[in-house]
Amino acid sequence: METAGVEITIDKSRCRYSMYDPLGCKRCLATCPLAIFATRPVQKRDFNRPLEEVVDPTLWELLTPWQDMCNGCGACVRACPTQAITVKIDGKAIS
Repeated sequence: METAGVEITIDKSRCRYSMYDPLGCKRCLATCPLAIFATRPVQKRDFNRPLEEVVDPTLWELLTPWQDMCNGCGACVRACPTQAITVKIDGKAIS
């Protein structure tokens, strides 16, 4: 079910998502019934760079590439322990 005017914002300073830390948060990924969230490394690894410039491959970020498929259920907002996720439908925040 597609909902018009959906905007999902993730406050990166509050989000505690971690791909590799077993204590890192993954609640939005686990709770979203439509799986609109995705993850990727913060920086692309470039093996041609000198060793001292190599990025940390364990740093990943949370994205919402399929937010247009969000049905506005609010499960991710309620599941987020740090209130890092905001979902607005037609400009109105849901909780």
